[in-house]
Amino acid sequence: MSDIKQYTGKRIVAVTLAGIVIAALVFWAVMPQVEKPELRPNILVVFTDDVGWGDAGCYNPNSKIPTPNIDLLAAEGMRFTHAHTPAALCAPTRYAMLTGNYPWRGRLLGGTWGYNKPSQLIPGQKTVAQLLKPAGYRSAMFGKAGIGGYWGMKPGQEPEHTPAPIEWGFDYSYLIPCGHQSLPYAFFENGVVTTELVNDSAPGWNVSQIGGVLLEKAIAFLDDHQKYYADRPFYIHFCTDGAHSPYVPAKTLAGKPLKGATGMTKHTDMVYETDILLGALLEALEKRDLRKNTLVIYTSDNGGLPKERHLGHDAVAGLRGQKKYIYEGGNRVMFVASWPQKVPAGTVCHQMVGVHDVVATALDLAGIEVPEDQVLDAVSLAPLLLCPVDDTAKVRRTILVQSSGGQGPFADGGAKANGPPVPKWNNKIAKKKKKEWAFAVYDGDWKLILHKNGRPAALFNLDEDLGEEHDLIEKPDQKKRVNRMTRTFKKIRTSSHSTAR
Repeated sequence: MSDIKQYTGKRIVAVTLAGIVIAALVFWAVMPQVEKPELRPNILVVFTDDVGWGDAGCYNPNSKIPTPNIDLLAAEGMRFTHAHTPAALCAPTRYAMLTGNYPWRGRLLGGTWGYNKPSQLIPGQKTVAQLLKPAGYRSAMFGKAGIGGYWGMKPGQEPEHTPAPIEWGFDYSYLIPCGHQSLPYAFFENGVVTTELVNDSAPGWNVSQIGGVLLEKAIAFLDDHQKYYADRPFYIHFCTDGAHSPYVPAKTLAGKPLKGATGMTKHTDMVYETDILLGALLEALEKRDLRKNTLVIYTSDNGGLPKERHLGHDAVAGLRGQKKYIYEGGNRVMFVASWPQKVPAGTVCHQMVGVHDVVATALDLAGIEVPEDQVLDAVSLAPLLLCPVDDTAKVRRTILVQSSGGQGPFADGGAKANGPPVPKWNNKIAKKKKKEWAFAVYDGDWKLILHKNGRPAALFNLDEDLGEEHDLIEKPDQKKRVNRMTRTFKKIRTSSHSTAR
C-alpha cells in the first residue's frame, strides 16, 4: 500500500452522469434538509499561507511538525480529505475566499497584486463581509490581504479612494496589503497605515513579530465585540503570515517556544506557528465563552512546499507537485471544521469541496439566500457539517482549479509523488520552458488537466493513483470521459455561474 493510501483511505468513486450541463451543480434535491440552529454561529476562518496537505499529523502520520491544535480541531470536528484551492497560488485563491467566485471572474486571471491599485474585485462583486451584514454580522479581517486595492497612506490623510478593507465591507481590519514578503512593510488599520511610512517601510518593522501582533489585534476585536456587540454574531477572516517566506520565526509565540521548535528548518517552524496561532485563538474563544457557538475552520491558500523531504518530512504527503503547479500538491489542502455539539466530532469527509465554499456555507448558516449575481462558484457545506450524509450524495460533482501563471500542464516543479527532495529552482532551465497556464477539472476522483485553451493534456484516476503517476489520456476506453470532461470545463469557463441557484 502506498504512503498516500495511508493518509486518505479508500474513497468512493464518483458515478459519472451523461448529459451534465455543468457538473458543479449542487444536487439539493437529494440532500437531506438541514435544520438550521436557532442561533447564528460566529465564524472564525484561520487562513494559512503555503501550508501543505501533509504538514499536520491528522493528515500525515509521518509529519515531523508538532500540530496539537490542528489535530485537536480535527478530533473535535470534521476533517476533509478532498479539499482544493481554486488556484495553486495565494492571490487568486484569496479573492475566491472572499467572494465565492473562481479567480478568473475577478479583474485578472492570476489575481491582482500590489497596492494602491484597483483590487481583484470588479464593480458589483461583494465580499462575504458585505453579504453577511443583513444577518447582523460584524466582520473583521487580519493579516495578508493580497488582492490589490487602495490604502490610505498616513493617519488623518484623506485618501483619494475609499480604503480597501472598508470598501470590501469589513467593520474592522488590521492588514498587510501584500503580505510580509512584499512592499509596503507596514500594518494598515482600517486601510490607514498605523505608523510612519518611509520608503514603503515602517520604522521598527519586525517580521518575526507579525504573528503575535495579529493575534493581539484579533483578541482585542473579540473583547470589543463581547463588550459592545454581544448580541450579534461575528465573522473573522484571520490570515496568518506562516508559512510564507521570508521565514523568521519568533523565539516564542503565545507563551510557546517557536524558533527551532520543529528541529528542522525555519520554514517548518513557521508552519508550526500557524498551529500555535490556532490554539491561541481557540483558547481566547473558550475564555470568553464563545467557543460553543463558533464554527472554526482551518485551511490554506494553496499547496505546500516539500522542502524538507531530505529530513523525513513531506509537506505534500507523497503527492506530486507543490505550490504553483496544477498537480495535487499544488491545490489539495487541509480543511478542518469544528463547531461543538453541531459538527459531529472525529468525522472524516471524503467528499470533494473547495476552500471558497466557506462563503456559501457562511451565508447558509446565517440564513441568507445567495443573491443571483454573487457567490458564483461556491456551495454550502452545511449539509455535510450538520447532517453528515453518505458520500454518494454529493454536494459537488466537480471543481475547477488553475495553476500559477507560467506553469503549464506538464510542470510539477520537480516534486514527484513520494519522490526525492525537490530540486532548487533553475532560472536558466525555467526560461527555456514554454510559459503557459494550466487548468484541471474534476469529476469526483477523475481529474483532467488541460491547457488554458481547453485542449486536454493528462487524465488521472485519483482513487487509484493519487500520486498522478499514470496518465490515462491515451487509453481508448477513456476517450468519452475526456471529451465529456472537456465539455464540462468549457461550459464552466463560459458560464455566468457554475453552482445551482
